[in-house]
Amino acid sequence: MQSTSLSQQQQNCIDACFACAQICETCADDMIGMKHHDDDLMARCTRLCRDCSDICVLAGRWISRNSPQFEALCELCAEICDECAEVCERHAPHHALCGPCAEQCKRCADTCREMIESGVHSKA
Repeated sequence: MQSTSLSQQQQNCIDACFACAQICETCADDMIGMKHHDDDLMARCTRLCRDCSDICVLAGRWISRNSPQFEALCELCAEICDECAEVCERHAPHHALCGPCAEQCKRCADTCREMIESGVHSKA
């Protein structure tokens, strides 16, 4: 059985995905039951954090096992991270965890795109 090692770009992306998943879960959990002047924004932020966490965990798992489809999933992960970051930035003045969450989402999106652009999968 052939063993494939991960590139540094892949490992960086895995780390960014799992870090993003963790802060998104924490951020979403902290917002549950919170009163806010714009309940629609808070509900959207909570849902996006949960969606973002889910896709980040899945992306990290697929990269870890060098799935043939991880690049396609990482593209979707980056898009969802961008959307989550944008909504968290809008909500950050009202929730302390949204600012750090938005930053981690941006980092994850950037790291996913850097890994895809490096062509690392074609070298595996």
